[in-house]
Amino acid sequence: MRKQVAIVTAALMAMTVFAAPAAFADETEAGVGSTSDNPIVFDYHDIDETVYEGQWWDTGLGFDMYLPADWVDADLTEEMVEAGVVHIYGEDGGGANCTIVYTELPAEVADTYDIDQLGTELAASNTTAMFADLSGIPAVIFENDETCISGFSMLTEDGYMIQGVISAPSDDQYEEYGPVFGNITMSISPTETEAETEAAE
Repeated sequence: MRKQVAIVTAALMAMTVFAAPAAFADETEAGVGSTSDNPIVFDYHDIDETVYEGQWWDTGLGFDMYLPADWVDADLTEEMVEAGVVHIYGEDGGGANCTIVYTELPAEVADTYDIDQLGTELAASNTTAMFADLSGIPAVIFENDETCISGFSMLTEDGYMIQGVISAPSDDQYEEYGPVFGNITMSISPTETEAETEAAE
C-alpha cells in the first residue's frame, strides 16, 4: 500500500504536538486550543516531502504514517508489549523516534470517556494541546516543553486509546527536529484498503 501524495510545501505549525495524559482525572481545569467541534484540520496531502525522504508505514491500528526512510520498526521487549507499546519507529541504533501505545480504557470510564475529556486532561499535563482532525481522524495533539516531546492521542470506537509520543535524540535537538515532527503529525491518515488504493490510481 502506498498513498499518492503531492509534493506540497505546507506552512506547518511551529509546534507539533504529545505526551502522556493525566490518569483519567474526575475533573481538571485547563484550556485547549480549538474545540472538538471546530478542530485544527490536517490533511496528509499537505505533507512536505522536502523535509525528509520518507516511506509510508501501516501501523495496523487503522492509520498510516509517513516517516523518514531510514527509520525502522524496532524490536520490542516483553515488558514494552505488556505496557501496550505496539511500535517504536525511529532511527536505527537510537535517536529520534515515535512510540505508538495502544491501551484499553478502564472499564469504569470506557462508556463515557470522550475526546473532550481527553483534550482537557492533555491540556492539564502539557504545555499545549489542541483538538485536531487528522485526515478525518478525531484526535488531540500536544507538546510538552519540559520533557521535549510532542505527539497525538485518539480514541477508538471499541474502548481503546492510541497515543504516539515523538521525541528527539536529545533535548537540545528538539527544536531542530520540529519540521520532522510536524510532517509526521500531518501525515497521519486512515489506512486505505487495497480497493481504495486501486480506485485512486
